[in-house]
Amino acid sequence: MIKTLMVIAVVALAMAAGHLLIDEKGYVLIAFNDTTIEGTIVAFVILLFMVLIGAWLASKLLVLVWQIYRKTTGHFGNKKRAKSQQALNQAFWGMLNDDAYAVKSAFAKSNAPIQWQDQQHALQAKAALQSGDQAGALQHLQAMSDEAQAQVPKLWLKANQTEQALALLSQPMQQKKPSAAAVSSYLDGLLQEQKLAEVVETLSSKYKQLDLTETYWQGFFKRFFNLAQQDATDYLSQLPKTVQAHAQQSYLQTMASQGQLAKIHDVLAKLLKKGQYHQLASVLAHAKGSDTKLTQAIQNNLKKQEQNSELLFCLACMANAEGDFELAAKIFASLPEQDWQPIWVEPALHSFERTGQYQRAYQLARHQW
Repeated sequence: MIKTLMVIAVVALAMAAGHLLIDEKGYVLIAFNDTTIEGTIVAFVILLFMVLIGAWLASKLLVLVWQIYRKTTGHFGNKKRAKSQQALNQAFWGMLNDDAYAVKSAFAKSNAPIQWQDQQHALQAKAALQSGDQAGALQHLQAMSDEAQAQVPKLWLKANQTEQALALLSQPMQQKKPSAAAVSSYLDGLLQEQKLAEVVETLSSKYKQLDLTETYWQGFFKRFFNLAQQDATDYLSQLPKTVQAHAQQSYLQTMASQGQLAKIHDVLAKLLKKGQYHQLASVLAHAKGSDTKLTQAIQNNLKKQEQNSELLFCLACMANAEGDFELAAKIFASLPEQDWQPIWVEPALHSFERTGQYQRAYQLARHQW
């Protein structure tokens, strides 16, 4: 810019100097419609020079003002972005610690960065569910983009929006190898809707995609067979053998609790014969009704292992199931304290309460196993 001004100034001075050297002032006339401007070349050169200097100063001033403005807005913008990132971090750590209040307070004064809005709504929805606010959770879930909604089917399930969760999962479930999370969420949704036949069908075709803990399987099949009731045996037979291995214990417990010991007698007798007393005890803890043959078989095994606590517990459970609460309470009371297991407590409490041994029941209930 300075170089340009210098060139213009030199040219203007040369023009003016030329006329001065020949002792001529020169004359300039500018006419535009009815407007005319006239004067000497020297006057016009000086005027032009002043205009250029003014324009240059004005441009410098504008640049300075723009830089100040950018720095100021940048400062506030950076401060706002820092607050947004801090809110997201606080909410993230709060969710990892299952602290719903921390999540809510994090977004009370500042939202997450714009590119993390879906994640913010997901965090707020989960926090609302932890606080028992299903309506609030639903609002946040609905505020998410369609693509993001499909990433949180479990939140839809917990918000009792099972149909929406199943609809969101329908597309990934059509894939040849859907993710384990998608399959487990889909199964939970079907179970929540009590679509048991579809649960069995999905397990038969997609079980290879699942990598779940035994605790999860036990809880899942416990809910499944509690709903299945009379069709439990048929559903079990339709499952692949790999899945049956996970389902059998819950199936046996459900059948035992429904007083259908006769239907599972052969399996229980096999467990007894193989010495799998722990598995047998976990089933008989739920037993109702009677199975004379099984009781006799347990007694015969006890003749050889009189001090086996698990066999004694099984016998006490059978006595409970047959209504002989006095015998059951007597056996429970004889079990060594160091052998007690958490699953034994409920059957023992039942027999103690039925025989009026409330002090013993109270002490047992208070004990930390």
